[in-house]
Amino acid sequence: MINAKINNEINLTYPEGYNEMNEAELTRYFGVPDNRWGVFDPGRHIVISVGWNKPGFFSSMGDAESFLLKMTSRMRRTLLNYQVVNEYELKIASKDANGIRFEYRVNDSVSVHSADLVVFKYKSKFYAVQFAARKNKADEYRREFLEMLQSITLDK
Repeated sequence: MINAKINNEINLTYPEGYNEMNEAELTRYFGVPDNRWGVFDPGRHIVISVGWNKPGFFSSMGDAESFLLKMTSRMRRTLLNYQVVNEYELKIASKDANGIRFEYRVNDSVSVHSADLVVFKYKSKFYAVQFAARKNKADEYRREFLEMLQSITLDK
């Protein structure tokens, strides 16, 4: 397992075989590299990322659920054939987190992807942890994502 420190606040581990994404790769997958960390497994077509956002004054009073709604609204507009499969709640390092599982089609591909997005608030920031893989193998690969979520610790 490889240890990663994200935004000087979050620690997580991920399995060998993933490559840490550089600025160009983050831009390719997410549009901008700012406030984002990610790894990918090119052979299995898995992308796992963590993004963070310090909200404005009024948004800072919100919770993970309201931030997730804002993110899903944006994804609905930008992802082809975006469809929510289910919603769930969990704990990330004792913090309340909200998650969704969804499917979409990639713009430059005919393949359908399955993804999870888990959002939690820590200190004054919202963190979004995302998993994406081709739908036909996603359930098999999602296990690693769930292990990564369980490995998250937060610096005090």
